[in-house]
Amino acid sequence: MDKVLKAKRFSQDASPVAAKEWKFWYRTFNNYVDIIQTLGLPLDKLNVLLSNIDRTVYNYIEHCDAYEEAIQTLGNVYVKPTNKIFARHLLSSRHQKPDESIHQFVQALHELSKDCNFKSVTAEVYKEEAIRDAFINGLESNPIRQRLLENRTLDP
Repeated sequence: MDKVLKAKRFSQDASPVAAKEWKFWYRTFNNYVDIIQTLGLPLDKLNVLLSNIDRTVYNYIEHCDAYEEAIQTLGNVYVKPTNKIFARHLLSSRHQKPDESIHQFVQALHELSKDCNFKSVTAEVYKEEAIRDAFINGLESNPIRQRLLENRTLDP
C-alpha cells in the first residue's frame, strides 16, 4: 500500500523550471500527507518531508527544526518572485514559430500570461501600463531595453 500512496522523491536543483516542479511536487506531497492523516496513522510532517526529498534538497533545510519553516525555506529557494514587466514583454513579443500550430501558439501565450500578474485596474492604469509596454517593445536600443526589463517596477 505504501508504494501506491508514496509521494515521489523531490530532487530538483534550483533552475528555471524548478518553480513548476516544486509546485507540482508540493501539491502531490500534501495529498500524500492528507491520506496519511485520513488513515489515522501517526504523523510527524517534518520526518515525512525529509523521507521524501533528495540529499541535495535537504542541504537547503538541514537547519530547520519545524515543518512550516522547512516548507517556507524550500518555497523561497524554488519559487522566485516574478518580474511582471519582463513577463509582459515576453508575452507581447512572442511570435508564432514556423513549426508551431495556432493551438500550440495560443497555449504558449496562456503559459506566458501566468507570470504577468494581471488584475482589474482602472482605464487610466491600463493605459499607462500599455504605454510602458509599447515603449519598451518599441525601443531600438537593446541595452536600454534590457536595463528597463531588469526592474520590477517602472514609473510611466
